[in-house]
Amino acid sequence: MKKVLLTMAITTALYGCGESLEDVKNESETVVPTVAGSVAFDPSNGVVSVPNDLLFLGTTDGTLNMPGEDADEIDYSDPQTSLGALDGWSTQSPYQIALDVPASLTLDASTVNGDSVRLFEVVMGASITDAECSQVPAGIACKFVKELTFGVDYFAQANGNNIAIVPLKPFNQGSSYINVVTNSLRDTRGESFAPSETYGLVKLDINSLPLVTEDQKALQAVINSYENTVIQSGSLTKEDIIYSGAMTIQSAGSVMSMVKNVYAMSAATQQNMPQLMMGPSTGMTVGDVLFRSQGAQPPSPVFDQIKYERGSVVLPHYLKTPQGTEDSALNNTYWKGLCDSAATLAGFKAQGGTVPAEPINEKDAICFNATNGLLRDLGLDEQRHLTKFNPLPMPHSYANVPVQVTTPADDLTVLNVVRSQLGLPALEMPATGWPVVMLQHGITSTKESMLAITAALTLQGFVTVAIDHPIHGERGIDVDGDGEFDFIASGDDGNVLHYMNLSSNLVARDNLRQSMADLLGLRLSLAATNLQGINPTDVSFVGHSLGAVVAPGFLAAANESVAPLVGEQAAAMIDPLFKVNTVALASGSGGLAGFLLESGSFGNVIKGSVLAAAGTAESAEFIAFMQSEEAIQACAQFAGSQSDYAGCAFVAYTTKLTLAGETEKLANISGTISQFAFAIQTAVDAADSNSLASKVASQGAAIYQNVVVGDGEGNPADTVIPPYSTVSPVSGTVPSGQLMGLMPVATSQVSAEPMSYLVKFTKGHHGSVLTPAPAYGVTPADAAAANAEMQGQVASFLASRGLMLQVANESVVTE
Repeated sequence: MKKVLLTMAITTALYGCGESLEDVKNESETVVPTVAGSVAFDPSNGVVSVPNDLLFLGTTDGTLNMPGEDADEIDYSDPQTSLGALDGWSTQSPYQIALDVPASLTLDASTVNGDSVRLFEVVMGASITDAECSQVPAGIACKFVKELTFGVDYFAQANGNNIAIVPLKPFNQGSSYINVVTNSLRDTRGESFAPSETYGLVKLDINSLPLVTEDQKALQAVINSYENTVIQSGSLTKEDIIYSGAMTIQSAGSVMSMVKNVYAMSAATQQNMPQLMMGPSTGMTVGDVLFRSQGAQPPSPVFDQIKYERGSVVLPHYLKTPQGTEDSALNNTYWKGLCDSAATLAGFKAQGGTVPAEPINEKDAICFNATNGLLRDLGLDEQRHLTKFNPLPMPHSYANVPVQVTTPADDLTVLNVVRSQLGLPALEMPATGWPVVMLQHGITSTKESMLAITAALTLQGFVTVAIDHPIHGERGIDVDGDGEFDFIASGDDGNVLHYMNLSSNLVARDNLRQSMADLLGLRLSLAATNLQGINPTDVSFVGHSLGAVVAPGFLAAANESVAPLVGEQAAAMIDPLFKVNTVALASGSGGLAGFLLESGSFGNVIKGSVLAAAGTAESAEFIAFMQSEEAIQACAQFAGSQSDYAGCAFVAYTTKLTLAGETEKLANISGTISQFAFAIQTAVDAADSNSLASKVASQGAAIYQNVVVGDGEGNPADTVIPPYSTVSPVSGTVPSGQLMGLMPVATSQVSAEPMSYLVKFTKGHHGSVLTPAPAYGVTPADAAAANAEMQGQVASFLASRGLMLQVANESVVTE
């Protein structure tokens, strides 16, 4: 850790410190230029394909250095600049390696394959996990781990005269990889591509052909280390290599683990532990709240046998409070660290600075005690980005969060009559108390929507608890105190972009994190509550849509043992207070960029919003189009919603361009959206389901997930979160489920040990787990059948704690 600052700075020759690479070309041994194509690589002139660890050069806090961070006032809402808040690259975004192809030549697309495009996992210097490599300078490749398999781990193909690389599995968070292009890449003449002039210089052996200045030799050492490390695979030689570039994948889960650790310490010390405090009894049933309040009668007598109660829990709010009522006021509300980055502290000490042995104030003491002295608050780190070097977030306020609670009626007679009709034994409260199911709703919805599944769960003897996501339901934000929410994502007047913030990728990430953190707090509060008759150590989870999207991040932290923090003996008491044994997810996904852009509900809204904010010529033309009479008439029905209007106008605008044959403009728009997809996926990866899927799979919780894939005829696949994505093969509900180790099934399952399953529905729609109502392309009969089957599967799976999955109606599911 000590070497992070100093060694990251040694190759600042890239950005003009000392003699530039132009000087290298003039002063080093002559290299004969070639007319062959090459990989574009000329860092001194800003020609570097990303992801690339050369953008770590000069870092003082372990984050990427982006051009926008040179401004006096840094705008981290800018998609490119936002990458400067990260400690690495995306776990899953497709990316490109740019080629320099002379006008007379054309890339032979058939040669973009597993011979010409190689990927190697390595350990880089200054590793915080490998003792041997911890003493090697940062930026230097230290150790070969393995070569990735083409067609299994990744795929490459030509994209024009460039190379597109598509991960088929997420890269391991926190790990490093080296991209290699070999001379097996050829043009249509059959001639091999060659190293660029610059790369040809820095790949020269530093021992026999050192370059001129110390900075130049430092860069040469970096590239030499890449090549020397990957040839340890034995599958290629240095002469084969025409390009190599390292990429370190950002950390995922370290911040949520720290949030969990803070909660764990509160449990260990019994101080500041969140408490679920119940209010006076409402005297109402779920039947009253969900149906009679809307002038309807409950469809089942069970709803009137469920007590509806309300409580609250005080939870830390790590999102900053917006200071204005305009949407732009949300752009800087992202999470920040409470402390100085450990990387910054290491650099400070390496430059002769003195760090006090003991805390100098209350905040410094919190940093010191929470991290065994690793983090401090000495005012050295201005930006306080949250990374693996600085994972402790700063709470900006404490929110009194309303909690919805349902319990079985005191008199179980009616419930047991219904159970008898279903062939189930009589229900009685266990001696240890009722088991609990945490419920989490979808985007633009509220906790009350989850009441629809409480009948199925109550019949199985569960208490349920639920809270709203941030900026949803009762948790909208009223900045000016006029009694009206200025920011709210749910309801008729809600704006989905207040939560899924496309104006600031860091805020989009941290809204997801806040949802996860709130679930951790709610989970722990079950052990400190005046709610009688529950078992706080027998807890399951049901998440729908966004609730399923944030579930893996919550579960990864909740089911992680705190033994390294408090010791095995204390962990034996604390771990059960967080553990979630059984999980049911409906219509969730990872790979956020892919499923958002292809969402039938949100995709065009997102594309329109991105194009409007892009600042390109097409952006200006689109903004003018939105104000035209043509757009106003075409999108009149969406006039009341700025986001929906932008989505409608995007369709109208691109349709107009298509009919006019404006292929160049359409290509530019596609490029803009692709750049956005890369930036937002990279920014949110620390909170993305896919980044934590393998960790969740390893923890052993039994997980059920359902997804509507459609019947190939009238019943469409899920139109909100698609089951698959063409943007990325790891995006969509089905790939995400597979990454968590879920086994696809279409029949009933019984096992001796808890198992995890993925069930694909041919009938139903995105909301079918909650409602029997039809939707576009879904008949009333099919919608009702899907709803009944989904709720039955969820209930049987949770009731058996993952030992059984009952598939009663095989006609609505498929393998």
